[in-house]
Amino acid sequence: MQNSKSDRGSLHVSTRSFLSTVAILLTLMVLAGVLTRVLPQGQYERILDAAGNEVVVEGSYALTPGAGRLPVWRWFTAPIEMLGDAQALTAIVIIVFILLVGGAFSVLDRAGVFRYLIAATIHRFGGKKYLLLCLISLLCMALGSTMGLLEETVPLVPLLVLLSLALGWDTLTGIGMSLLSVGFGFAAGTFNPFTVAVAQKLAGVPLFSGLWLRLIVFAFIYALLCLFLVRHAKKVEKNPRLSYTFAQDEARRKTLPPSDDDEILANRAVKKAAAVFLAALGCVFCYVLLALTIPGLSDYTMVVMALALPCGALIAGVVSQYNPKGIWKDFGSGLLSMAPGAVLILLSMSVRHIIEQGGILDTLLHGAHTLLQGMTPFAAILILYAIVLVFQFFVSSAASKAFLIMPLIVPLADLIGLTRQSVVLAFCFGDGFTNVFFPTNAMLLIVLGMMDIPYTKWFRWTWKLQLAVLILTALLLIFAVAVGYA
Repeated sequence: MQNSKSDRGSLHVSTRSFLSTVAILLTLMVLAGVLTRVLPQGQYERILDAAGNEVVVEGSYALTPGAGRLPVWRWFTAPIEMLGDAQALTAIVIIVFILLVGGAFSVLDRAGVFRYLIAATIHRFGGKKYLLLCLISLLCMALGSTMGLLEETVPLVPLLVLLSLALGWDTLTGIGMSLLSVGFGFAAGTFNPFTVAVAQKLAGVPLFSGLWLRLIVFAFIYALLCLFLVRHAKKVEKNPRLSYTFAQDEARRKTLPPSDDDEILANRAVKKAAAVFLAALGCVFCYVLLALTIPGLSDYTMVVMALALPCGALIAGVVSQYNPKGIWKDFGSGLLSMAPGAVLILLSMSVRHIIEQGGILDTLLHGAHTLLQGMTPFAAILILYAIVLVFQFFVSSAASKAFLIMPLIVPLADLIGLTRQSVVLAFCFGDGFTNVFFPTNAMLLIVLGMMDIPYTKWFRWTWKLQLAVLILTALLLIFAVAVGYA
């Protein structure tokens, strides 16, 4: 790990952010462990559907009093044990992806590619920077909303943070334009294949039907996000000391290039290197578009990015001619600087492992199912929203939650008088927005760590926005029930 005064643009997980995040995650692991000791253990029967996915069987829940309680010592070995369960492959892919991104961005930074892209953007939009902020946020929201991108957009964060600082804003504005926008777009899904498509399939409604209301949701969320980001950017621009990241920002600004960086703009080698890197990003984007039409390809999106970005960065480093002999050294140092991120990923995913191994995940699901019975449609849709939020804390994967919750909720919703489209909308809301808020999301912790932002500061910056989103989406769900959204 490096300290917060590391070189501009290089990714690293700072010691301070790492330790504070570890403390939070260890606390959550202990709380999860305590739940396994106090809640009754039980289990649903599970079957494979026509597509080979494992789904729960309604009415099959039974207590398992003979099952042994999870020993306390296994609360703390969960990060290692997790490498042997069904989530191991996901964890390994994310870890390798983050490490390779760290190596790639170290090379791109040393080669001057970041410096060139920032200078070129400022040269083009310097006089319309708030328009630029809104356009970038719209693009990132669209990526999450239509393609279901989330973890894959992590490489955009450091570049947009540097752009934000160069425009006179702060690190939080840069993360807001990138991570926060993608996360909100993911939740306000229009064609999101990981939330809308899966939930609609399990609910038995036509794929991507009900688009009119999801477009309205997208528009409302985008307007709210832009208002939040522009107000914050203007406040920080007027008085930088009002930013929660003022100290880190001051250190980073000292190494930023001047806004009229004519020298780098005139460097043909660096310009070609930037073109190579953008071409690599373009290839990834084309793959993602292709994955929307060919089933199965989306499973390998992160693998493709883990190959394309480092290759593009290494070729860009050679083309830039900055230091051919030092490229691999810089790549290795960038890779190692992100190694602590692997620990954060394992710790964050251990919370679910403890709940599952303790035999109470299905108990929580059964309690949620029982709670919904006999409610009015308006009360039921809001309780359903809350239930998905609770499960989102423990199970961040959208598809995993869908296969857990939807088979139980959909038949009950029919009896209560909820339309299945309303149920899908509640699931998407509950699954998505807190991806960029709950500390059990590995992607959020990695981004905060490499940008040297303690989770407590992120919480203080975003909680009012999340509360506003919660109120807005609750009202939209009530509207959906009132109009019989179908």
